[in-house]
Order: sequence, then C-alpha cells, then structure tokens
Amino acid sequence: MGAALAEISARVAQARTAAATQGLRLHPPLLLLGTMERVGSNWLSDTLRVLMDQHNEPLRQQLAADHPLSPLNPDAVGLAEVGQHLTPYGTHWLAAFAVAKYAPVRQVVKETNLFLAVPNVLAMFPDAPVAVLTRSPLGVASSFARGALFDRWGYAARYRHMVTMTRRPAWKTWADLVPDDKPSELVALVRLHVLNTLLLAGALDGREVVTIAYEDAVTHRNAAWAGLARLLPELEGVPLPVAAVARAPIGEDTFATTVNKTRLVAELSARSAEVVRETLTASLAAAKQLVAEQAISSEAMGRAAGWLSGDHLYALAPPPATAASRVRGASSSTVTEPVPCPVAWLPRGQVAWRNLLVTNAEYAHFLNELVDHGLHNTSGGAYVLCCEMPHERGGRLHRDPYGGRWTVSPGFENHPAYWVTWIGAAAFAARHGARLPLLSEMAGLMAGATATNADYAVGDTVAIIERGRGDDEIHHLLGNVQVWCVDGPNAGDGPVSRWLTGAAWNTPSAREEVTRLRHRHLAGSSRGVGIRLIADDLGRPMPVDLVAGLLSEWMSSLAERSLPLSMLDGRLVAAFTRSQADVRLGAHVGPGAGEPGLGQVGEAGGEAVLGQIGELDPLHTPDRSGISALGDVAHDAAGPDDLERHVHHVGGQVVAHVEETADLDVQPGLFVHLPHQGVGQALANLDLPSGKRPGPLGVGVLVEQQQTVVLDENAGDAYDLHPGNLSEDGLR
Repeated sequence: MGAALAEISARVAQARTAAATQGLRLHPPLLLLGTMERVGSNWLSDTLRVLMDQHNEPLRQQLAADHPLSPLNPDAVGLAEVGQHLTPYGTHWLAAFAVAKYAPVRQVVKETNLFLAVPNVLAMFPDAPVAVLTRSPLGVASSFARGALFDRWGYAARYRHMVTMTRRPAWKTWADLVPDDKPSELVALVRLHVLNTLLLAGALDGREVVTIAYEDAVTHRNAAWAGLARLLPELEGVPLPVAAVARAPIGEDTFATTVNKTRLVAELSARSAEVVRETLTASLAAAKQLVAEQAISSEAMGRAAGWLSGDHLYALAPPPATAASRVRGASSSTVTEPVPCPVAWLPRGQVAWRNLLVTNAEYAHFLNELVDHGLHNTSGGAYVLCCEMPHERGGRLHRDPYGGRWTVSPGFENHPAYWVTWIGAAAFAARHGARLPLLSEMAGLMAGATATNADYAVGDTVAIIERGRGDDEIHHLLGNVQVWCVDGPNAGDGPVSRWLTGAAWNTPSAREEVTRLRHRHLAGSSRGVGIRLIADDLGRPMPVDLVAGLLSEWMSSLAERSLPLSMLDGRLVAAFTRSQADVRLGAHVGPGAGEPGLGQVGEAGGEAVLGQIGELDPLHTPDRSGISALGDVAHDAAGPDDLERHVHHVGGQVVAHVEETADLDVQPGLFVHLPHQGVGQALANLDLPSGKRPGPLGVGVLVEQQQTVVLDENAGDAYDLHPGNLSEDGLR
C-alpha cells in the first residue's frame, strides 16, 4: 500500500472511530460506474439528488490531463504508486476528496468511462457499493450521433489515447481491442465501449454489484429502482422519487433529464446499425483471447457480454437531418440577452449585497492577475481555483497552455462563472474587499423568491442580468447557479467543507430542494455552482500579491501530513474569511464550526436549522472592544495588557509591542516578525480569531518581544488563542 492510499485509509478509520463514539456510522459512497457515456447516468443521479449529495465524474473531469491519476494521462500510475508523483497540494486534494465521501448520509460518486483508471477508484473506496450503468452500443451510438458528440467531445483523440496506453508494457494485453487502423467514428466508438466494459467487468471481479440497464430505466423504471434498493439497505421501502415535469429545454439539451422517454429508439440508418453490430461482434471475438491469456476471467467476460446486449430492444428511426451539423452549448444563441446594467452594492440591513453574480469575464481577469504574480490554477495536475473544461463539456474559462493567460468562450463573458472551487470563490471575494454569504443570509435573501432558469429550463446558464430588474435589485436571487457559502458543517478532524445553496440551471427549484443542506469540500467544483458577494464595509480589497502569496504558502504548508485535515484546511479558511470585512463570521468559519458534519454529526436539519445558523456571533463588533467592523484591531500600539486583541504567535514567540509606521523602507530582517510577512509561518501560527487581518495596513517595527507558552485547552480549534489559555507567567 502506497503512502497516499495509506493516508486515506488511516484518516477514514479515524473518522469512523470518532463518529462511532457519537453513535453514528459513516457510509462509503455509492459508486455509479458506467460502461460508457450516455448510459442514463444523469437520470439516475438526478433521481438520487433528493436523497444523496452528488459528485459527477470528479476524477475524469476535475483532474487535469497531466495528473498522475487522470484517466486522460497516457503516463498515469496506480493509486499505490501515486504518492511519489504528487505535490503537497495534490496529496491533500486526494485525501480530502476521498475522506469527504464518507458520511452518515451516503453520497454518490459517478464515473462513466474511466478505462484503465477503474482500479484506482475501486481501491480508493474498497467498501463502496457499486451500481454498473449499462446501455446497448446501438443506443449509445444513436445518442452520440444525435448530438454529434464524437466530434464535440474529442473521441478521436480519446481513441488515439487508448491506442497509446495499450502499447505500454503494463496494458499491451488489451491492444487488439483498439487496433491502430484509423477506424471510422462508429467503429472507434463501439471499440472504446467494449474496451471500457471489459476493463470494468474485470476490475469488479469478486465485488458485489447491481446492474442498472438504460433500457430498463426507460421501460421499467420502478424495476430499475428496486434493483438499486437491493444494493442499499437505506432505500428499502423508499418509493422512486417523483420525476420533474417533463419538458424539453429551449436551448442546450445534452445533459437534460427532464425529457421523459418511454420508447427505445435508435436514430441510425440501417447501415450504421449494421456497422455497430458487426464491430461489437468482432470486438467480443477478439476479447476471447483475453480469457485464454488470463487477462480477464470467464465470469467477467460473461458479465461484459451481458452489459453490451440489448440492441434487439431498439426500433430504428431515420436520423434527424440536422444531427451532423448540430452545434450546441451556446445558450446565448437561443435566449435573447437582456440590456446590461451596472454592478451595484445594495444595502440590506447591516450588509450590502452585490446585485449581480460574478461573471466569467471577471473571474478570468482575477485568474490572470494571479498568473501575473506566479500563482497558477494547478499544482501537479490538481485544480486549485477552478476546473478547466473544454467548451463542449460545459467549460467557459479557458487557459492558454503556452502563455497561461485566461479567456472566456465567446458569448459567455457575462454569464455567471461556475466550475469554481470554494478556494477560488473565497480568494476572489477577498481580492474585491467582500466575502461569501452565510447560509442563513442566503436563506433570508431567497425567502419567497421565484426561481429563474432552473430545472433545465434553458439547459445552460443565461446572462447575469435578469430581464425586468434594474440595477437597484438583486438579479437571479434564485436560479442560474447555486452559490458557495462562507460557512459549513463541522469537519471534526476531516476535510473542511462549505455549504452550497440556491438553485441552478440544472437543479430543482422546489422549496424543499433549495433549502436542503448540501456541502462540498474546499477544492470541489460543479457546473452549477458560482459566486455571489456580500460586504460589510467596502473599499478594503486584499492586494493581489497577498492573495497569491497566501495561496502559494498554504499549498506548500500541506506537506505536513501529520496534522488533521481540518487544521490544514482551516489555515486557508482563516486566511480568506477572518481576513475579510466581516468579523461577525466568528465561529461559523472555523474548521470546527457550523452544523455537525463528519465525525461530529447531529440530526438532519431543515428550515429551523437554517433559521438558527448565524445567531452565535462571538466576534460581533459590539461584543468585542477594540475590533473594528473590518475585523482589524485599532491602529494604536499594542501592549501585553490585552493579548487577545493584539498578540500574534509567530514561530514560538509573541510580538507584544508593535508600533505602526508609514515608512515601508525597513530592514527585511524585521519582516519575519510581522503578521503579513513570512506567510507560511503566519498561516500555521497566526491567531486570526483575534481579529487581525494578515494583510498589511502598514509596516510595524518590532519594539518588544517576549517569550511565552501557548496553552491551548481547545484541541478542536487550532486557532483558539485567548488569555484564558495563557499562563499567568506568560502574561507578565
């Protein structure tokens, strides 16, 4: 067992032990593994959405092609060997991703064509129940032809990639299934389908699985649901969730699940159908040699053949005349764009809300600022700020692989940014002197709102300007995209996660779904989650060099793998939330705060919980003398009389007396003693709950330094440094 897998196993075991002390059981995720794309996985995941949190192809989509575990990497390695190839952030991403999937309420991880990477997912979740999603190659070929997906989704390159991979010594046994003979689109598609199916069947030897065929899901949906219930005890007796109202989107419909199908029709010519069947027969004949060479068991071969059956259930129909030339993904071409309106900040109580969601153009500008300061979006192939996707896969932000500059898909500049991680959302907010909203604040904002652009109504996002609203109103209160929140459930010792709330173009708009608690780890992202900003006091943006420095130093600090994941994540959370303008965030933003979660989970909550979130404000300005509304201590000289407000623990020493000076020309040797310098040490040791921002409000000159001992009596909060935790001698 390699180092990465050993860390995941140890942390999952620790989390389960902690949960058991509270009488709770952490469930592994349900793995939905497809034999190919277009096997009905979107329907099933959307059906399960009301019961379980969803993670859509995180390894295939949310790892860069050069990541050592990416299914798209021709030099990919196994999970047992990956540790030596990962950066500190890459190691942390992997551990946080895996551990976060174990929870009292089961989650869903869907992957549809992992090919040679299947063993890595199964090793990561060795006790996870598995449902295999299948569809006849005839049905898959019809779906690909209807949407021109072979070309749009780059399957010619995928075929060449598998040709390259199966010429490597470790995988050469499979080479005969993907010969390098420049096949036609249909032939290449069927060969890839057969290869992925055989690899999946072989990897699942000895593992209990349930098969859910697309054909059954269309014609006998209740029977397909009953099969899943046999796999998951918690679904026993649970009726099939009611489907959304059937309607076709007015724009993009590739991913829509609201089009109700009751018949199996393959929109292919008779000759194309014949090519599919001939290629399937030839590929299965070639696969028999794998059994003889013991590359796959006869049982696995039999399973794979069954998973590839069902073409006799389809009726042929002439392909649509426009199928070959259909180009989708540009909702701006099918939905009239409203007249632009300017960005404005609208007072609502003690805070101001930005009237518009953050756009792709704004986020691309932010990414380019960071590039100019040496901070890039990937670390060893793991995404940091956003998930980079091709346009035809829903990506709207694109990085030039040579120059590193970011651009936006034409026509989508004023659409809301999505595929954004919480890391990127929080950093963007800090850069603009704002913050992400609390879950309770969003609940109040959305109360009574009518959803716009949800339930696949359009099939994609629309521009951030909502027709009929002016610049003195908040646009898309509910709909277009869900948004990240600044707070989240209690992480215990596990990875920190943050709430997602609202409705998106591809999620339900029903009240019970909008208010249902859902969360994701900090590096997670989704095609339906973006950024809404809120501010308590505008005009204090974090300098971009500091944003880049904090991110860079945090990623470097992740090499210290002996610490709890919540402590490692908590350093970043503290840097980008307690350094922002709202000191009222208090306990809600710490790694051990919020509603109970992994390792410390309470009863499920609904509207009552939403109404209570945000009531406890131990750092609210009126309750904390000496702290301004910006979260800063007063700009006077600090003394040892009130260390809670003025002391920062740096490298085992306490700076007890710092005088502000406007002169920036000081000796560099002094910088390591200041909170905004030596960022790596500051992230590890800075007492951010004291209310001091890490950003420089002026350079302080060290006048007095005292040795002290920090006695932290609260082991659950690495940032809890208060006078009650300091010895009397240390205060003198």
